[in-house]
Amino acid sequence: MAEGGAAELETQRADTAALMKTPLKKGDTWYLVDSRWFKQWKKYVGFDSWDKYQMGDQNVYPGPVDNSGLLKGGDSLSLKEHLIDELDYILVPTEGWNKLVSWYGLKENQEPIARKVVEQGMFVKHCKVEVYLTELKLCENGDMNNVITKRFSKADIIATLEECMKNLRKQQVQLQLCQFL
Repeated sequence: MAEGGAAELETQRADTAALMKTPLKKGDTWYLVDSRWFKQWKKYVGFDSWDKYQMGDQNVYPGPVDNSGLLKGGDSLSLKEHLIDELDYILVPTEGWNKLVSWYGLKENQEPIARKVVEQGMFVKHCKVEVYLTELKLCENGDMNNVITKRFSKADIIATLEECMKNLRKQQVQLQLCQFL
């Protein structure tokens, strides 16, 4: 975990600033980071040139990356609805995420919130991080009383869905796709 000499904090700031400028590329993975945690981290490392007076101060040490503010209560996999980029969360490329976690760790019982970059637009294509995944409901022989909900990216291929169903089938459950949402 980071203890924070000025040189180490300067390296964190410089490395992360450079990585945040990474352009979005179809198929890449980016991570959501709670903006409150990220703002605390920025204070600690003196990220903004006008806000360096608390740099290295243990009173503003951010602790492990904590995304609980982005998650629905009790469910460590479901995002709250209507989250806004830069207000509620910050997008960080894979290399930046790996560095943040190596420096600070990840809050216990939390999983990384990894999302794929997808292309959008009918005529003019542009890349965007797919924050909200498509939810599919899987059930056994149309039995809506026993539904398993799984989330998939628009970038996933049918083989990914089939693999998921095979894995579930291995758990002695024969599934069929029963409803798209």
